[in-house]
Amino acid sequence: MSGAASLVRLQELDSQIVHLESEISALQSALRSDPELEKRRSRAREAEADRETAAAQLAAAEQELAAIETKGKSLDRRLFDGSVRNPNDLLEMQRELAVLRSQVSTSEDQIIGLLDAGESASRSAEEALASVEALELRRAADEGPRRERLADMQASLAEVRQDRATLVGSLAASDLALYARVAAKHQPAVVSIKGDACGGCHLPLSNEERRAVRAGDRIVQCSNCDRILVP
Repeated sequence: MSGAASLVRLQELDSQIVHLESEISALQSALRSDPELEKRRSRAREAEADRETAAAQLAAAEQELAAIETKGKSLDRRLFDGSVRNPNDLLEMQRELAVLRSQVSTSEDQIIGLLDAGESASRSAEEALASVEALELRRAADEGPRRERLADMQASLAEVRQDRATLVGSLAASDLALYARVAAKHQPAVVSIKGDACGGCHLPLSNEERRAVRAGDRIVQCSNCDRILVP
């Protein structure tokens, strides 16, 4: 294999390594966490908090209604048990009782609204939790195949790295250094001739450059972009 052909093969192996590393990283990330699952869990926590808030508001409203009703019953008994005889006091108690009855009506309406809100919050919390559980089940089902694919990719990566190490060992140090220098500036570093032009920068090559590339007896670089040229 010529020096240029070896560099083409090296570039192919490097591309495979980058691809495999990217796929492995994505699989490892998917196994560690799932943004969609975290989003659903966050929504479920918010929905549960809303349900707890609705339940607390309802309990407070029911407690307030009970207190008003207790006060109203006590006032109603005093009003009719004969313990209060002063007409002005009786009139004031009647007015206060009317206010309490109005408050009872308002509280009852408020409780009806809170009951509806609580039921809605409970449904939302249950739906959010069901969504979390469904995704968790799907992730659990996918985990086995993902781990198998991860193991296969890690084995492939080790094999490709070994092939690269073997190839690098057969390359001239100067060729390897040239490839590393060009690859640091351009990707791909090794390109084919396209018609009469460089396959990288697409600028025309001289007749001498094209003949040298096709002869294949030495490594030729594009005089415009510095990429390594192959037929």
